[in-house]
Amino acid sequence: MQEGVDQFYHLRNRAVSLVVDCRGSQPVVAYFGARLASVSSPMIEQLDRHEAPASLPIEPAITLSPTHGMGYLGHPGLAVRRGSANWQANPRLITCEASELELRLVSVCERLSIEITHCIRLDEETGVLALTTTLTNTHPATSLSVDQCLVTLPIQDHLIDAVELTGRWGYELQQNRFQLPNSSLVRENRAGRTSHHLHPSLRFVSAKTTLDSGDALDVQVAWSGNHTIRTEQLADGRRVMQAGELLELGEVELAPGESYTTPECLLCFSDDGMTGLAQQWHRYVRNLYNTSASEQVRPVQLNTWEACYFGVNEATVIELIDEAADLGIERFVLDDGWFRNRNNDRTSLGDWQVDEHKFPSGLAPIAAYCHEKGLEFGLWIEPEMVSPDSDLYRAHPDWILGFANGPLIEARNQLVLNLDREEVANHLFESISTLLTEMPISYLKWDMNRDIHQMENAQGQRAVHRQTLALYALMARVRDHFPDVAIESCASGGGRIDMGVLEYASRFWPSDTNDALDRIAVQRGFLSMLPPELMGSHVGPSPCHITGRQHAMTFRAGIALWGHMGVEADIRTLSEDDRSTLEAAISLHKRHRHLLHSGSYVEHEQSAQQVAWSVVSEDHGEALSAIALLHTPTTAFPKRMRFQGLDASKQYQVQVVWPQDLSEKQAAYRDHLQSQGLGGDWLQQVGLTLPIMHPESLLIFHLIEA
Repeated sequence: MQEGVDQFYHLRNRAVSLVVDCRGSQPVVAYFGARLASVSSPMIEQLDRHEAPASLPIEPAITLSPTHGMGYLGHPGLAVRRGSANWQANPRLITCEASELELRLVSVCERLSIEITHCIRLDEETGVLALTTTLTNTHPATSLSVDQCLVTLPIQDHLIDAVELTGRWGYELQQNRFQLPNSSLVRENRAGRTSHHLHPSLRFVSAKTTLDSGDALDVQVAWSGNHTIRTEQLADGRRVMQAGELLELGEVELAPGESYTTPECLLCFSDDGMTGLAQQWHRYVRNLYNTSASEQVRPVQLNTWEACYFGVNEATVIELIDEAADLGIERFVLDDGWFRNRNNDRTSLGDWQVDEHKFPSGLAPIAAYCHEKGLEFGLWIEPEMVSPDSDLYRAHPDWILGFANGPLIEARNQLVLNLDREEVANHLFESISTLLTEMPISYLKWDMNRDIHQMENAQGQRAVHRQTLALYALMARVRDHFPDVAIESCASGGGRIDMGVLEYASRFWPSDTNDALDRIAVQRGFLSMLPPELMGSHVGPSPCHITGRQHAMTFRAGIALWGHMGVEADIRTLSEDDRSTLEAAISLHKRHRHLLHSGSYVEHEQSAQQVAWSVVSEDHGEALSAIALLHTPTTAFPKRMRFQGLDASKQYQVQVVWPQDLSEKQAAYRDHLQSQGLGGDWLQQVGLTLPIMHPESLLIFHLIEA
């Protein structure tokens, strides 16, 4: 520790504390958790342990960037090379700039000619912690290879379980809880995008942590490229967490004076269980990006994909717009198939000119007709991709990511454009700009329908790092020039849902499946980290085009109305009953949209057979709640529904608002329930008796202070 650097720093808000120990050569996150009243030097010294048998006299610290050069035998947080020399860094802390909620800690390693800057920021309202590391090559003549730069911190002993978000295409964001191993756990994503399989987050909880009680610590890597999150239990018993960008050898080369900054590593802590953690994330996102209903209304939209696929044309689109307007839909989104010769997925990606055969007058009259009918107009694009059978590829085959002199791997009949090339980025921006200038488009569905398998540019360099930064730059350029155009992040469903792209996107497509039963689990995973207004949730066709399952419109619409609601079915062919039900669901969503998109999301007790959730207003005076029966129950009646998030001192009027068409017994239950006032303490401690329900159905309740 150098002169002018305190022994420790204590950052805190009203709920959490962060303690950074600076007594050694490098900063250590000594504690991040529930708020501490005070911290003193004797408390910090109490963290020191005696010499362990057959080990170093002084235990190597778990610093923010540990290296083997410090005597640390765990997985290193920092690994660099200069030429053929793979040196072990041993930096020393020289300065710290501190404010009430931020730290900037600078270290140097003269032997390697590097400077390391750790920036730490604690969000005042939510207590979310943001950490970045900047590595600078201070050598005057030679370049530096950065092989690894991971944020590293110890995990408290009692956090022995983990919850991951995993899955696959069509079944993303599945929550999986497991006990941490007494060894290493490595989660590495090399898909070139955020991935369907491994979300860049990991939650640490105690064995006793539940939805509404116990400690929970979440880490998220705010990055849309390759990432790694790993945990390790050291031989001395300490558990370590590391997170950051996954770099391939040679991917980041720093010339003299150049720097590499890691993606933000975000941490969130709650001692109110996993629902409390989700609510902290929601507040953080809403405060940072103004996503809540108080900032903007999210229009109900119709997307043409599962209604028409590539078979869109002027007549079909006009019919759908008419039907959409009659149903109360507020935005029409023209999906894939609108551009020249795009009749299937084997051709034309990259040729962003309107197909004159399908739309002889272009799309401007379509957009104008939408506005005439009271709808906004949105458009699907996939800028990062190109079809081998396209004018763009024939003109510029050198614009592709992949082996310079080898076979290219096609996926979904498409190749990946190298966004890091200036001429490629300029061409894409000009193509998008032309579309947005020529017609009143309010929304872009920005898709990416394949992984990046061959991650090399024409120079043979690993390219995912540069590709991801170039994507952000392109999206930022579009947002800067067209600030009123909303962008949805879609990557063949939920392949790009992360805190990094959130700076540019204001809606996410969680999954390509519209199966209402599967969507419950997908949406629960999504809402564990992001608020409902960012979650695209559509009423799909029956049977579902992915699973083949058939569901009643009441179930499909009842599940879809909990996010940013949309419809993705051929509404021209609906039966009268389904049409009436869908119209009622859209009306219900719009009636409660402000609550859904600004309230606190709460999960209730779960079982294998039923799940329940609510969105509660800030003043706890109103809530919209749902109970869904997933499978045939083993008992005649569902379990009582115990609410969370209400005010125990308030009286509530409880009304069944969905579905509209109830069975005779359910209607009697509804009428009896409406005649009563129930206390918040009763609803939370005793719960609400439920009527008999069919599997794959749900009830929605509206609670209002009596």
